[in-house]
Order: sequence, then structure tokens, then C-alpha cells
Amino acid sequence: MADVQYLLSALGVLVLLVHKYRALREAPPDRRPALLPICLACVTAVPAFLLLAPTVGVAVDRLTGVPNLSVLLVYGCGVAFVAANQAMLLHWRHPPARAWRATRPVLAASALVLAALVVLFALGSPDEEHHGDFPAAFAETPYLAELLVLYHVTYLVGMLNVVRLCRRWADETPPDRPWLRRGLRLNAVGVLIGSTYAAIVLVAVVGTWFGAELGAWSVAAPGALTLAVPVVVVGASIAAWGPRLTHAKERTGRLRDAVRDHVRLRPLWRELRAVDPAMRHAPVTLRERFDPEHRLFWRVIEINDWLHRLRVGRDPAVADAVARRAAQAGLARDEVWAVAEAAQIKAALRARARGAAAVGGGPSDPDGPLPAKHAFAGERTRLVVVAEAFTGPLVAAAVSDADRAASTRR
Repeated sequence: MADVQYLLSALGVLVLLVHKYRALREAPPDRRPALLPICLACVTAVPAFLLLAPTVGVAVDRLTGVPNLSVLLVYGCGVAFVAANQAMLLHWRHPPARAWRATRPVLAASALVLAALVVLFALGSPDEEHHGDFPAAFAETPYLAELLVLYHVTYLVGMLNVVRLCRRWADETPPDRPWLRRGLRLNAVGVLIGSTYAAIVLVAVVGTWFGAELGAWSVAAPGALTLAVPVVVVGASIAAWGPRLTHAKERTGRLRDAVRDHVRLRPLWRELRAVDPAMRHAPVTLRERFDPEHRLFWRVIEINDWLHRLRVGRDPAVADAVARRAAQAGLARDEVWAVAEAAQIKAALRARARGAAAVGGGPSDPDGPLPAKHAFAGERTRLVVVAEAFTGPLVAAAVSDADRAASTRR
């Protein structure tokens, strides 16, 4: 199971490396210094996770004939990872010249730590294989105990500094770059999770000096690194693909609204279809057949074509009946307009079914009190409110009142 966790973590970091390497190759020269450190961080993290896998690490030790060499290599990659992360943030935040000046002390300190780790490992000469429990096995061994403390203190301090820089610069991120701000905060969370690994090992090692039995803690601690990987990978890449989530959310909202309006228009569309069924649009592509926005577009077009063919006029009897019913119901102006439009359409459909000509003096009001920013939105808005009123009891009652009034006059 440990092999699977570490290999999956290595794969996740490798995916990030491929993504960032492609961005590095396509970036203009002035942007490459900001991308190179994150690529180097990935280059150090991938072999570290591979070597943490017991099967791989023990195989490397046996192949080289040096017990626990894989642990030293992991620690070396860890120090390089800490340095690369700090260099990455410095290059994100500052111009290249200033970032390089700030990065040089970090690189120098990391080089000294790496040299000290190699010397301490050579002096300690661990001759028994303890790939999976190296801190627990050598917490009290001369030189190796110092190696453990030096590495984990370096890792912890470096990662906490990365957390500090991420949080600080996230707060200073311009308002127009929300995904960068989220990426920095996610990166801070992921690095903080990974930092618990070093803190736990330090507590276990120092506790052992005072007689505490905390060896199991140091064995389990690297699991925190595997938990941190998904968060760090997302945080380091979300600035590039995060805006697509916003577009996807907006697209989903538009599709949801299109489906809703398509359904709301259905009763009116179904009644008007009898005017001329041949005027229905036949989809010629899969997009027209299944895309809700395309389907809604053609539904609006078909309804307007049928209304034009129906020649809906202004029947005074219907208008009077709507006015009386609306006054009794206490409708607002927009609601009265929608009911009036729907009632005139229903009256025209009934007249057509009886074989009579549409009554009235003038065409239907195309926009009423609902101005729109562009034609399709205006037609869609107008027809939706009319369609919702079309099936209501007020329209049916008003048309019936108009029919009775007409019968009385005859």
C-alpha cells in the first residue's frame, strides 16, 4: 500500500511537471525565470517520492551496495525541493534581477545543508537497512541523529517560510487575478500539510532522546506528504486552468436557463404549432438537436413565425375583458401586459379554429414594457412571460368573457 501511495504521488507531480514544462517552452523569455523554479521543484519531488516507495528505495540500496542510500537521496531531494519552492515564490513576486538576488542566499544555505547531510551520513555509516524506519532506527546514533535533526529542521523552516510567503502574497494579489490568489492559498495549505511530516519526525526523534517510544510516529509521518501532493498540484496549476471553471459555471448557468425557458415556452409553442406545422425547423446537426441554446433559439423563431402567420390583432372585447379581470386580481403593469398578449393570442387561435378572421385594429405590441439589450434576448423574455400567462386561469377567463360578450352582441 505504501508503494501505491508514493507512486501515485510521483505520478501527480509528474503530471504537474509536464504541464509546467509545456508552459515554460511556450512562455516568452521574460516569463521563463518564473516558471523554471517550479519545474525544478517537480524534478526534485518526483524522484523523492519514487525513492520513498519501499520497493524502489530498497532496490536502489541493494543495487548500489550502500544501505539506506535511498534515504540520503530522499533527504537531498527534499532540501532541493525546499530551495526550489522558495525560489519559485521569489520569482513570482519580484522582477528577475531582484528575485535572483534574494534566491542566492537560499541556494547557498541549501548547498551547505546538503554537504553537511552527506558528511554526517558518511560519518554515521548506517550498515543496516532501515529504509522504512530510518528515523526510528537511528534517532540515538551519533552523527545520524544530527543528520535527522538538521534535515527535518531545514525542511520544516523552509516550508513554513513558503507558507508565509504564499499567504502574504495572496493578500497582495490584484483583484483581477482571483485564481492566482486561490492558487497561492491552496499551495500554502498543501505545504502546511506536508510540513507536519517534518514536525512529527522531529518530535519523535527528540522524544526518543528523553525515553519516549515514538518510533511509530516517524514511520507514519511521510504519509502527510502524500496527502499534501494533490493540494499542492492543484494550487500550483489552478491559475492556468481555474478561469475555465468560471467559464464552465457561466456556460452551465446559460444552459440551465435555456432548458428552463425551453420548457416554459412549450405550452405556447404546442398551441401555435397547428398554425403551420411545416414551419418547424428540422435540426441538421447534432449541436442543433441537443444543444439547449440552439433548441431554444429555434423555438423562439418558430413561435414568432407562427404568430406572424396567425396575424394576432387587438380585439377590443378581449382587451376590455383582460382589463376587468386584471383590476379584480390587482395585477401589476407588466403582468397585465403579459395577460393581454396571451389573451389576444388565445382569442386569435380560437377564431382561426372557427374559421373566422382575427379581430382588431393593429398588430400586437412586440416589446411592451420589457426592453432588452438585443433582439433575441428581448424576444425570448417577451415570449417566456407571455407563455407563462397563456396557460393561466386569468387568460382563459378573459377570453371566455370576450366570447360571451360577442355572442350577446350577435
